[in-house]
Amino acid sequence: MNEPENFNTDAWKYIARAKSFLEGAYVVELHSASCGILITPALHLAGHGLELLLKGCLLQNGYSTIQLLSFGHRINDMWPLAAAEQLRLAARINAAITHQDAISAGDYPAVEVVINPQELFETHLTDLGALHAETMHFPIRYPAEDERIAPRASLLIGSLWRTADDYVKRWSDFKTAPQL
Repeated sequence: MNEPENFNTDAWKYIARAKSFLEGAYVVELHSASCGILITPALHLAGHGLELLLKGCLLQNGYSTIQLLSFGHRINDMWPLAAAEQLRLAARINAAITHQDAISAGDYPAVEVVINPQELFETHLTDLGALHAETMHFPIRYPAEDERIAPRASLLIGSLWRTADDYVKRWSDFKTAPQL
């Protein structure tokens, strides 16, 4: 069996590691419904998984490793970049799928009242990005006095988990067309 051409690239290594972190976040989040204490670890895993997913996507679409270093942990600076366009599109589609699955399963109270799951996903992602990039108090890494409310994990993590899965299965779908 031939290995895919992307298998030994730095971008693939980031994507594969992102998949493992988001898989972990998904498993932890599934158990957090019965044990609220697991929400913070799930968000920490999701934040790091998303950071790796974005950096892998940027590498695949022309960014250098040196350029990635300049972003640090700032998910919210990477998310809107043109090179991440296909990733954003896939995540929005997966937000709708995750939302519909939650309605069908009846897993979460009041999930039916969410009118626009893509918009809610974007809000939660921005909130996670702010928490993940925090340099003063590290509210999802260490105990902090900061009482900010964390994003709801189920829609966010389910959407990112599906997106990472799509990425490893359909690598070429995440290649952004070159800017002319």
